[in-house]
Amino acid sequence: MRSIPRLVLGMMLAESVYAAEVRLDWQWQSADGQARHFQLQTDDSTLARQRHEMGLLDLSLQHPIETLYAYISPRLYNSLSQINQNSPSTATKFLSLEQAFTTRDNSPESREFWQAYEQYQEDAFTQMMVVPCVHPANIKLPCVRPNYSQLFYHFKGALKPLASQFTAPDLAASVRLIKEWLDVIPSPSEQLDSFHPPLQALKDNQADSDEKALLMASLLTELAPQFMLSIIYPDTSIGSVSPAWLAITADSGLPGDVVVINNQKHVLLTGSPLMVQQMTMARIPLISEPLY
Repeated sequence: MRSIPRLVLGMMLAESVYAAEVRLDWQWQSADGQARHFQLQTDDSTLARQRHEMGLLDLSLQHPIETLYAYISPRLYNSLSQINQNSPSTATKFLSLEQAFTTRDNSPESREFWQAYEQYQEDAFTQMMVVPCVHPANIKLPCVRPNYSQLFYHFKGALKPLASQFTAPDLAASVRLIKEWLDVIPSPSEQLDSFHPPLQALKDNQADSDEKALLMASLLTELAPQFMLSIIYPDTSIGSVSPAWLAITADSGLPGDVVVINNQKHVLLTGSPLMVQQMTMARIPLISEPLY
C-alpha cells in the first residue's frame, strides 16, 4: 500500500494481495478538509472473470459481425439439419446457410428457419452484451452498442459493499462525495471499441465517460433505488458510445443541469453540461437509455 503522504496529494489507488484476496483502497482529503478512506474487498477470481467478460465485450464491439456469426452459425446449421429431416420429401431442402438466407418465402421450412435465426440472434446479442444500432454514416455498416442496462445489472453487485461508504445525511451530499471520488480517477481517451467493467476500471484506476457513468450508477442504485437512472448519449455515437453520461430523473430533487429528452426531465450527474448544450445547439439528438 502506498504511503499516506503521497495519497493526500489526490485520490490514489493502493492494492495489496493476500492469497486470493485483493483490496482496493482510496485515501484523499476532500474539499471540506475531511480525510476520506474508502475500501473495497474483492478477489482474484472475480477480477479474472471480469477481465474475461471485458475481452468478450471488446471482441463484440470490435468485430460484431464475426462474433455474431461465430455464435449463431453452428446453431443455424443444426436447425437446417432438423428442418430438412422433418420436412416432407417434396419440400425444399436447404443445402447451405446461403440458400436459406436467400430463400425467404411463406413455406413452413423458410418460416421455421427465420424464426430460429431471429431467436438465435437475440440470444447472441445477450451473450455479446450489446444491442444493434443503425450506423450514422452508412446504414449498411455494422453497428452495435453496449447494452448498458444488461451491464449495469450484471456488474452492480460487485460494488455493493462500496456503496454504503458513500452514505451521507442526504442524497445530494452522497452524490457530491461520489463525484469527488470519480473526478480524481484518471480519464483515458474515449474508447469506442472497448469497455471496462466496474471492478476492472477500479483495478486499473482509469475510466472513460460511460465507464464512470456505470460506476456511479452502481453506487446510486443502492443509495437511492427509488429514482430512475439513465445513460444519455448522442444518437450519432457508435461502439462504446463515448461520450456518455449518467442522469437521474428530476423528481429526485437533486440540483444540476437539466436535460429534456422526450418530454422527460433529467438531471445530469456526470459529464460536461457544455458539451450537451453544444450538441443540442447542433441539433444532434440525445438518447436516454434507462438502466432500470
